[in-house]
This record gives sequence, structure tokens and C-alpha cells, in this order.
Amino acid sequence: MIKRTQDYVTIFNKTIYKVETTTGWSVVIMPDSILIDNYHHGYTHIHFNPNEHDLKEKIKNHDQITVYNIVCAHIHENEGLKLKKLIKELK
Repeated sequence: MIKRTQDYVTIFNKTIYKVETTTGWSVVIMPDSILIDNYHHGYTHIHFNPNEHDLKEKIKNHDQITVYNIVCAHIHENEGLKLKKLIKELK
């Protein structure tokens, strides 16, 4: 059985979810459907195009809390999401 916990915060009309399961973790930015996770591939990566889930880019092997804090700080400082800039911050 897969156990799941989820928390979220809303900053500048973006909801950032922090999800943990027994098989890995994710950070999701909504409503943009940007997914950062460590599922399936053994490394942390960002799915930057919700319409093409197979597109992904490897990021530093941060733990979930570090990634979540980077995403929250980015959205707060930029008053929203600047995807290319966020990807650079995560690398």
C-alpha cells in the first residue's frame, strides 16, 4: 500500500504542493502543472511542459524541502512563476 502525505501553500495565485509517498516525492506548481519529482528515474527532475510529460530536465539532487523552499522563494520574489529562471535556480 502506498502512503501519501500532502501539504500546500498559496503564493501570488500559485499553489505549491509538497507531496510525499512511500515511493518518492514531488513538488507541484498549480495551475501551471509544473512537476518536480524524483519518481521513476532515480534522480530529481522537472517536467516543465505539462502537455509533454516525457520532456524533463535533470536538476541538482536536492531533497524535497530544499526544492520546495527554492520554488516558494522564487514565486514570492518574482511575484509569480518565471519558468526559465526557476529551472536555472534549481540547477
